[in-house]
Amino acid sequence: MTPNEVREQYLKIASSRTSRKGDTTYGKKRKVKGRKGIGKFAGLMIATLMEVTTKSHGQQTTILISKEAILGKEKDLESIDLPIQTIPCKKDEHGTTIALTGINQNFTFPNAEKLKQLLSREYLRENDFHVSVNGEEVSVQDIPGQKFEKEITLSNGQTVTAVATITEKSHKYHGVNYRVDGKVIGKPNNILSENELIPEKVQKRMHVEVKADCLYNDTTADWGEINESSKLKQEIEDALQPWLVDSLQEGCKQEMTLAKARHQKKINAYLSKLPEYRKQFAKVALEKVIERFWSEDDTKIDTIISVMIDAFEKGHYWAVLENIDQADDHHIEKLADAFNEFGLYEITMMTQQASAKAKFLDKLQTLIDSPETLEATVHQALANNLWVFGYEYSHFISNQSLKKACQQLCDKIYSGENANKRPDLFLGMAFNRERLLIEFKRPSHTLTRIDEAQAQRYRDELSTMFPKDRIIVKLIGGSAGDKIKQQNNAIDLTYHSYAEIISNARANYEWLIDELTQSNR
Repeated sequence: MTPNEVREQYLKIASSRTSRKGDTTYGKKRKVKGRKGIGKFAGLMIATLMEVTTKSHGQQTTILISKEAILGKEKDLESIDLPIQTIPCKKDEHGTTIALTGINQNFTFPNAEKLKQLLSREYLRENDFHVSVNGEEVSVQDIPGQKFEKEITLSNGQTVTAVATITEKSHKYHGVNYRVDGKVIGKPNNILSENELIPEKVQKRMHVEVKADCLYNDTTADWGEINESSKLKQEIEDALQPWLVDSLQEGCKQEMTLAKARHQKKINAYLSKLPEYRKQFAKVALEKVIERFWSEDDTKIDTIISVMIDAFEKGHYWAVLENIDQADDHHIEKLADAFNEFGLYEITMMTQQASAKAKFLDKLQTLIDSPETLEATVHQALANNLWVFGYEYSHFISNQSLKKACQQLCDKIYSGENANKRPDLFLGMAFNRERLLIEFKRPSHTLTRIDEAQAQRYRDELSTMFPKDRIIVKLIGGSAGDKIKQQNNAIDLTYHSYAEIISNARANYEWLIDELTQSNR
């Protein structure tokens, strides 16, 4: 900056640079950062003095900005007399240096590696732009995540190098980034977008930089992209695809293992109920589902498992699986036909099951919307469809002894004049001996703390019958009162509205139907 630019532009506060000069710089055409003109003074957050030295057009300008001077004045920064010194310098010298002194000792010193990682995300793709921290230049190696490197030898004898990084979250420039002769060419290209076996969320965590100077003659005149008809580019991407798939599978192996472990308990509970000859088929199919959807939210995976379990009860599904098992490994065509049949049927079957549950939710919503619907009606509709609450509740079943326990409880508390106030209760038990107590209220009823107190009383009474078991309580009504805060509830007791339960379930099944429909295209 020149002395005049320092006074008239740099020291102007809350003055939009983009409104005055546009959103790109004059020389390099880089996108301008900052909006309000105050970020330039961020150094004073940790230091007592900022010294700005800037060179331009044969003049070196130095300005001292003191935190004490600013805080000690009850006026705008623009009206404070800041010392500015100007001396001659070489005309070809340019640039700006900011030095901070008087560092606040209450702050820890910046971590160099962390700073490099932050800067790499923001400036890695900039051309003719270099960032160094403690004398070390920021590079693709500083992007945080697990790294894989590969050198590819092309048919013409030339080589290119690729560095792939799997980040914890989606990366701004995910996909393949080409750098030719030190310049970034075009936008990132996700060459795995057609691979249905790798979840889209995982694909967006893969950042790849390919140094390919051999593509110099295949770039457009403005260096905006690489010619789509380039045979060398196609050869590079053909070599990259299998390597990227292997790298993702290797890099995400631990995450996939953890996802399987989280759901294994539920899967084992289901498998234990199957005949021995069907267990292996079901185990393989369920693990296959988790391998495909492991990066999704647990609630969505639970929805898929629920749909699969329902489908296992259909005889034709087992027939298809048995065809695969019986196909001789040496008869490739027969085995391929069996696998093809299995894949098509699996998608069709899962889509049908998910669609059926979505229709059930529509009918349930109609029932809830009716002002005449009673507690007993929704109890009857949901008692054998606990999957509506979430897959984890589909394992709870009610039997005669549990129904008898509810009857004894109601007979004890509600008799005589109180007989007409008997609640509508569901009591179920899971494989781990957890008990689920649901108190159904009318869809038009607003839940209160009085309802909570009653539910706790029911649990206390039932605990005398099942002293060693944990009892989870759900109160379900039209809505919860405005003053009720869920975090203030008793342990293992939650409020729910019918609308909330149906909405959550519908979102999961609509998502699954959409995923399966796309897979079948």
